[in-house]
Amino acid sequence: MIEHQAHELLQAAYETGETSPYDLAVERWGNDSLADAKAASDLLVSLRLAKYGDEGRTLLAPTNAGRYWSLNGGFMAFLKEEPEKVAGKSRNSEVETLRANYMALRLKTFWWSFGMSATGFVIAIVSLIVSLACGEIPRRWH
Repeated sequence: MIEHQAHELLQAAYETGETSPYDLAVERWGNDSLADAKAASDLLVSLRLAKYGDEGRTLLAPTNAGRYWSLNGGFMAFLKEEPEKVAGKSRNSEVETLRANYMALRLKTFWWSFGMSATGFVIAIVSLIVSLACGEIPRRWH
């Protein structure tokens, strides 16, 4: 049921550029369907087929991916094409786990190398200040 409502919301958002899911829900599905409209619009936003157009999250606007799928069969065609992404799972969980681990290692390595570079710079500056303060001018500067 939510999938059909998400399909209608995506199509309406594409046709008008921006639509209110709650107004559309009351107009097409009755007053009792406001929670379903919220769930359908959240589903579209989580799949990045649409975005909220205002801070109150009352206007739904299609993204570029949403426009593409609206032209090529709507949300139902998206479900047929990408069934694993709809469930919130990645295609291969092992690859995603490895990617996350490698990204964490890169970030740790970056901060270590940044810290070592900053430490070396500070040591060089302190060394220069100490040598100038003691009156020892390097030969190259004469």
